Formats: sequence, structure tokens, C-alpha cells
Amino acid sequence: MVTRNDVARAAGVSSAVVSYVLNDGPRPVSAAARARVLAAIDELGYRRNNIARFMRTRTTNSIGFVLPEIALAYFSVMTQRITEIAYARGLSVIVATSNGDVDVEREHLTDLASRQVDGVVLMSVNPAQDLAWAGDLGMPVLVVDRPVVAIESTVAAVEHLLAVGCRRLARLSADEEALTTRRRDKGWNQALAAHDTDPAQAPVVRVAGAESAAYDAARELLSTPDRPDGVVVDSPVHAAPILRAAADLGLSIPDDVAVVALEFGRAAEYTVPRLTSVDSPLEDIALRAVEIITAASPDERLLTLDGTDFTLVARESTARSR
Repeated sequence: MVTRNDVARAAGVSSAVVSYVLNDGPRPVSAAARARVLAAIDELGYRRNNIARFMRTRTTNSIGFVLPEIALAYFSVMTQRITEIAYARGLSVIVATSNGDVDVEREHLTDLASRQVDGVVLMSVNPAQDLAWAGDLGMPVLVVDRPVVAIESTVAAVEHLLAVGCRRLARLSADEEALTTRRRDKGWNQALAAHDTDPAQAPVVRVAGAESAAYDAARELLSTPDRPDGVVVDSPVHAAPILRAAADLGLSIPDDVAVVALEFGRAAEYTVPRLTSVDSPLEDIALRAVEIITAASPDERLLTLDGTDFTLVARESTARSR
């Protein structure tokens, strides 16, 4: 078995320097020495003994990331960035998806605790639930929850549509049982009230499903005699279907109907037309999440990462010519 001393001899450094490179401290190592150590590790095929390390430090250099689903761009970007940032810090990440089931989410948290991870970043199915039980897991759990953004980003989307001249608004929404949907309902109603708009004149279409269901719902909405001229789309997975439905009906986006998508992300630059979107700073959130969970004391339990920052990027889908 290749040992740390073998690596040190091959790199021409002390075993302490090898330790500093592997653990990113506590003392600095010159770039040249670090390069020699990493080259020796690769050449010799050294693998650290994580069991021995855990017995010595009570840490595993691993964290968990539990999220509702990984297919949506919002969550896939978070997963990618968290794993990249963690890797750069010498950490491995165990990713678990709950598929929108709060019981599965709980099972994942319990399993991660049994694996002795140093902490878990949780994007919960229901972040408003009572998570006091998680305090008994023996590890820090960081709940990423930004309730104000769900409300205020919806307000911003409505305000933008009104500002570009839309007067008949509608919204494609996910299932109202979801907490995020209820928060967006609050923002929607708040924005309508601020402009003395009767909610009955601004329909909210609930879509119980993914692309095909959203396409059918959007086509029906855009076929009505009093067709909306401005639509807010809650779920990124429902954005492409409304573009397709409008095209199939011969409608122009944005001149016949303007569209704003919530949390659509970088893909908004590549739709036809480019979608106006309201987005959270996912890379910053991922960085903060890793910083908080890695800095947490083993004695800490429930932590929260919130925030109110988001950005509305106006693109072609709301650039009306009349």
C-alpha cells in the first residue's frame, strides 16, 4: 500500500507538506511543492485512508446535498455548482433527490447522517415544515429557503408586463399544493391589487404535469376569445411549451402575447424568441451554501440560508413593437 511517506519521498518534501496539500492547510505550500506532491500522488496512485482520518479528526470531508429533483435547470445548476465548489475544497458530495416526497427527503437525511457526512445542504420539498427532528441527526443541516424571492420575483414579472403595455394578464402555474406556488400566488395577488386589477380578469392556470400538460394548457389559454397579452410562467419546464403553443397557433411573441419565465436561467438566451426571465443568483447561493456548511461546528444543527436578491433580464419575449 502506498503511504503518505512514499509520496513525500517521491516529491522530495516532508510528510507534513503532503498533509498540508491533502488538507489544504493549515500551513501554506509553495506552488512548486504542491505540484510535485500532486504529481507524486498521481504517479504512485496514493489514496488517503478516510477511515483512519475519520477516527482521528471526526470528519469525512464529505457533505450531502438533498433536493426535490435534478431535472429542472434551477436544481441542476445548483447541483453542478455545489459539487464543483466542494471539489475545489477537497470535499466529496453525496447527492440525493426526494422526487418531491417529504418522506423520501427525511429518509435521505437519516441515511446521510448514518454515513457520517460533515453536514447536509437541504433544498426541501417543504422548507416551512417543522424540521426540529433533524436536530437529532448529529450533524449540521443547512436549509436553503428564499421565501421573499418567490413573492417579489412574481411581483417583478407582473410589473414588467404592465410596463411594456400588457393589460390582459394570465399565469401558468404549478400545483397549488407546492409551497413555492402558494408564495407566488401571494406575489401575483399583491401585484394585481397594486394596479386595481380584478383577479377574475387575470386567470391562473394550474398545470398538473410537465411539458405535454403545459402545452395543452397553454394552447387552450391562448385560444380563448379574450386571449391574454401577457403571461407569467412559474415553472421553467412550462416555458418551452408556451412558446410552442403560440407558434402552432400562429401567434407572435411578444406582439400578440408577451412572456416572462421565472427561474429559467441561462437557457433563456437560447430559446426563440429569447425569454425574459427572473432569476436567482444560483452560483452565489451555491458558494454561500458550501461556505456555511463547511464552516459549521459539528455541534450546530439547523441553519438557514435565505436572501432577497434576484434579477429580471428583459429579452425578446417582452420587447413589444406596439
